[in-house]
Amino acid sequence: MKTQVKKEELLVLTDVIKILVDKTETNGKYAIFEENVPPLGGPPPHLHPDEEIFYVVEGEFEFILNDIQHPFRAMAGSVVHIPSNALHTFKNVGNTQGKMVVFLSPGNLLDYFRVIGRQLNGSADYPDLSIAPDFTELDVKKAFEFAPQYRVQFVLPEIMEK
Repeated sequence: MKTQVKKEELLVLTDVIKILVDKTETNGKYAIFEENVPPLGGPPPHLHPDEEIFYVVEGEFEFILNDIQHPFRAMAGSVVHIPSNALHTFKNVGNTQGKMVVFLSPGNLLDYFRVIGRQLNGSADYPDLSIAPDFTELDVKKAFEFAPQYRVQFVLPEIMEK
């Protein structure tokens, strides 16, 4: 009988990532993780070499793919494909926690998540995903500091002075 190994879980910015299949299990071809996102949670617009496929399990998300001016909705049962190096982001626009299963190819983005994320070990480590995060408490320093090393590029809107 094979024993069930507890899957690695990380807090990455606002989201809890549960690694289901690591790229080491697939000879570096792909990785799969579950992403639990609080209301208003999600990353800033970014791009990276990994291709992503999002399957929305629960919740209501707004995605951007290449065109920041034209976001689109993805509900439970939706599949969203993000090609390699495409500008994208998502946000949980529902009032409850959202859940997605994400397929990465080749899965190198997980290495970045491990560097910038915080390992979750016990129930006291987990954030309350039923409420919007306190963005004033969000520490993005590591996310920006290590992004170039992992070929992640954030695209933030320009702030223009009048």
